[in-house]
Formats: sequence, structure tokens, C-alpha cells
Amino acid sequence: MEAHDGFTTLVALRAKAGELAALRALSRPEQVRRVQPLLQFDPERKNPAEQLDDVEEVARHLHRLGRHCWIDASDVADRPGFGAGGALGRLADHLAGPADLLDTAWPVPFVPVVRGDATGPSAATLGRLGAELGAGVALRVRPDAADRDTLGRVIERLAIEPGDIHVVLDLRYVAEATATRVERAAGVLTALTEVGAFGSTTLLTGSIPMTLGQTSTWEQARAEEVLWEHLVRGGAGNLRFGDYGVVHPIPGPGFRSNHVALKYTCPHRWLYSRERMPDETGDESARGRALRVVCRHVIESASYAGPDFSWGDREIHEAAAGGGTGLGNTSKPVAFATSHHLAYLATRAAA
Repeated sequence: MEAHDGFTTLVALRAKAGELAALRALSRPEQVRRVQPLLQFDPERKNPAEQLDDVEEVARHLHRLGRHCWIDASDVADRPGFGAGGALGRLADHLAGPADLLDTAWPVPFVPVVRGDATGPSAATLGRLGAELGAGVALRVRPDAADRDTLGRVIERLAIEPGDIHVVLDLRYVAEATATRVERAAGVLTALTEVGAFGSTTLLTGSIPMTLGQTSTWEQARAEEVLWEHLVRGGAGNLRFGDYGVVHPIPGPGFRSNHVALKYTCPHRWLYSRERMPDETGDESARGRALRVVCRHVIESASYAGPDFSWGDREIHEAAAGGGTGLGNTSKPVAFATSHHLAYLATRAAA
């Protein structure tokens, strides 16, 4: 199978508990037939070996489903603990062999992600790794680094044919698809076409704000979808869609909020459900009780897709009905919402 066979939608996820749980819950090839996960190493995690094990497990799992994972270790490039070859070099060594004596689905290729601002030696190393794995590379660029000269230098260092390079134009946080933003993005995409015939080009954006300021339920436009649709209608017919799952695009240090929120993906909009944790004590943690209320709001809305839509939707339904376990875990809302999001993207891509 080609490493990028048939994908129309990219989703950038962090190697954190919630996102990893949602990826592990995928069980059928059709769930990733058109959806390409890009997994980012998380610089906030303290145990490099544990994170490496998690990424390896997910890469093997996706491989069994017929999808090669794109993996970005740029944010941990200078972190000790991954060995002389860095996170991706060590990962490649692990995936070259079986997970255990019964494993027959190996070696496991993956697609290294190189940032547009990577140093010359780093880009050259990742280019060689992509060539060795036979999967090419993904080049993730910000708009200010997507000009002909900058990209030309990076491509020269990668030493890979443009057709084996999959470009991701990363706009990060986009609150609104304004006419100015559409025009600027269109200009960058035009410049990309002048550099070379890349294997694919994806627009990656996210519209979830850093923090939510309301409680109960409300909706917000999915600016990432609106922006992408404007560009496609404007002539970028082969542009692929990408988003950041159910989190804000720019990573930051985590903190334990007094609120619990679910960010539920719907066509062209987000449904947000958020409640403050109760002050009174009970048999269950305050966070778990708040999550049950949040889940109840979702299933009572007209936007709920039903318990059979995804693993996450089933968990949302169970939590709302009084079932489920471990709901006080801070990763649960992201796990449930990401699972629903992956199913939404698969349905959207197949439409």
C-alpha cells in the first residue's frame, strides 16, 4: 500500500492520553481509509521512553488498519532521553522489528514530518529517513516560510523528489475565515504550485480557542472548514483538508481547570458543552459528575450522532446514563470528543 493512499483529510493530534485513547479505539480500516493522522510528540510529557512506546503502539495499530502514520518530533528535537538518533531515529529502529513473538505485521513504515524552519542537518537527516522507510516525507510549513527560495532550500536539503513530499500549509489558529485570510492563503497556495509538483498539499487549521468562556451549551462556526471550502471554490481543487482535532492548535502547559468541557464536531460548526465542577462532595469525583452533566447536554442536543457513531459517542451515552468508569480522569473529555471527531472526518471524507 502507498503510504498516502487515498487520504483526503489530515488530522494533527498530540501524543497525549486522550488523543492516543481515541486512536487506539479505531478498529476498522474504513475508519482511516480517507483520514490521515499526523501524530506530534508532546514536549510537556516527562518520560521520553513512555511517550516513545505510546507512539510506537499507535503507529503499529494504524499500520494494521492500512494507514501509515505521519509523525512529527520537531518539538522534542532538543530533549534528552531519546538517544543519539533522536525520537524518530529510535522509533524507526523499534518499528523495524516485531512488537512481540506473535507479531507478523512488520516492518512498520511511517512518514517523518519536517518543519519548514528545520536546520540543514535536521532536514537532511529526516530526508534520508523518509527515503530509507520508503514513505517520503511530510513538509509542514508556516505561511511566512512558504516562498520559493525558502522551500527550495529545504527541498534541496531533503534530497527527495517533490512528488514524494507532502506539503502541509499550517495556519494554526484561525478564528474566522475572513476575506483577507482567504486571499492570503490563496496566494501562498499559488506560490507552492510554482515550487514543484508535490505529492499532495493540505491546509491545516484549527478554530477552537485556547479557553472557553461560557457554560452550558453553545455553537461556533468551524472556520477551518469554511476557509478550506472558500479556497476550493476559488480554484484549489486538489487541496486537502486538515484540522487539529478537538484542541487549540498551539500547545501550552496544561492546567487543571475547575470546568469540564466537551467539544463536539458537527458539519460546519462546533457544539460546546461546558460546566463547572460541583463544590459539594459525593460518591464520585466532582470532575466525573461534571462530565456526566456535559455528556447529558450533548446527547439531548439535536447534534448528537448516536451511540453507534463511534467509541467516543458510545462512552458519552454511557456517561450520560450513569455508566462508565474513570470519568474523573482529565483525559476522558478529549478521548471521547477525539473519537467522535475521527468518525466525523471519516464520514465527511467519504461524502
